[in-house]
Amino acid sequence: MTALCVPFALALGIACASTPRGATDANFAKAQSQAAQGWDLFHIQCAGCHGDRGQSTGGAPRIMGPGALPELPAERNYSTDPTSGDPQAIRLKAQTRPAGAPWRDPFRTAQDVFNYVSKEMPLPEKKAGTLKPEEYWAIINFMLLAHGVELPAEGVTPANAASLKL
Repeated sequence: MTALCVPFALALGIACASTPRGATDANFAKAQSQAAQGWDLFHIQCAGCHGDRGQSTGGAPRIMGPGALPELPAERNYSTDPTSGDPQAIRLKAQTRPAGAPWRDPFRTAQDVFNYVSKEMPLPEKKAGTLKPEEYWAIINFMLLAHGVELPAEGVTPANAASLKL
């Protein structure tokens, strides 16, 4: 490596190391303090695959921080695809997708996240949907705070989740 490349590589490594994936420090601290029960449950039920900060530890998607809560499949681009929000087009895509292909609607509200998580998580599949509703809500509160979503003072509840936009 030339003398010029060494400082550049070192600077690049430092820049990359200083940008953690997942929840930011501020959002993570806020979520831990305001949703302690959700953090405890998240740590036990979710962090093994999604990481303590929602950064992902392998095959599981990132669920906190920039670029997290991805849509599956990740092909839709709402700014360039005029049919992406068309309910008929969405139904047609769902009906024509190959058997076993991953699919879920985009997360637009806290209710969307709850609907998915409470039916599909935690893994393995035999454990999916096994937590109590209040445990799922606690995890959702923690996740959304750590993701940077501003929540009402009472947190996310079944009464306000559908109106809480992400």
